[in-house]
Amino acid sequence: MERRADVPGELTSSVDSLTATLQEVVDPDTTPQDREAVTESAQALASALAVITDDSTPGGLRDRLTGLVKQVTATLEVGLEPDVPAEDRSRVFLVADRTTVVLKGFGGPKAPATLGPQQLKDIVNVNYTAAQSRGGGNTGRGSQGMSLAVSDFHNLSMSSERRAAFAAAITQAGRQMRAASDPESSPQERAEARHEMSKQIARMEDEQKKVASSQEQPEASLGKAAEVCTNAIFNNVPEGEISDGLKDVTPRSWETAGVKDFWKASDEGNDVLDVRAQLSNDEHAHAPFQVARLIVGLADVLPANDLPTTVGGEPAAHCKRTATYLDEQGISAGDWVAPDDW
Repeated sequence: MERRADVPGELTSSVDSLTATLQEVVDPDTTPQDREAVTESAQALASALAVITDDSTPGGLRDRLTGLVKQVTATLEVGLEPDVPAEDRSRVFLVADRTTVVLKGFGGPKAPATLGPQQLKDIVNVNYTAAQSRGGGNTGRGSQGMSLAVSDFHNLSMSSERRAAFAAAITQAGRQMRAASDPESSPQERAEARHEMSKQIARMEDEQKKVASSQEQPEASLGKAAEVCTNAIFNNVPEGEISDGLKDVTPRSWETAGVKDFWKASDEGNDVLDVRAQLSNDEHAHAPFQVARLIVGLADVLPANDLPTTVGGEPAAHCKRTATYLDEQGISAGDWVAPDDW
């Protein structure tokens, strides 16, 4: 984080808020995923602050980044409000993390060439929506989907024509989400925006699936592919749904306490993933899970057609790769291996 004294006066309160947020999520009651999302968001915003304080930065870019830092900071603040339900809080933090991670190294040679003025505005719009909706309702869920689309836009390869169509769809969805969340609009205006928002989200998801369908299956071992796939599902699907899908796989001791947060899986070799979780009693636990049983359970939770718009194009490709490996062993992972296109 840039030193408080180095940032413009209009951002000192934002830096103070980010510092306070980082201190808040140290609390052991915070789930590991929420803590990680906030930490990564703060690190990404530090890159933006470095550009803002650089005297060589053009004024227009400085203004846009300043507005972005303010908005993302406000989004993170909402996630810490005590009356925001846990699932909505995680959604708020996830939106901030996904949409700011592209800012890491923004001023360096790896700055995304796709991160132009409109893309910065898209990031502001989706964070505004997440903050105004407090992560809840259709608008909050829409903001989660748009943040994933923004991440795919910057991280996946695609043709220039597909990129232009995808960018336009993301922008239109963001505009309607913001309008539907604007407290200064009339109830009728917000209702009309929500109706249009549904259509634009569907268009955005259609473009996202087209991008996903063009991705090649990764050159990864069964364990590595399963690791990427599993972690993406842990990060994007509600814990209750995961618990239901894995009820025949989860250790009995975990079931007794209840799982608060399926956190992370690591490839242990020999077709085994070491799964870490935070239990409802806040105990941190880990246990070996057989890849085949784990993936079959997760495939029951998430149909193939929903993979790209729930976990993103790259993890979806890893899920398909995992299912292909299992299919070769005579094990069916739902419908993950069946479709050639999403």
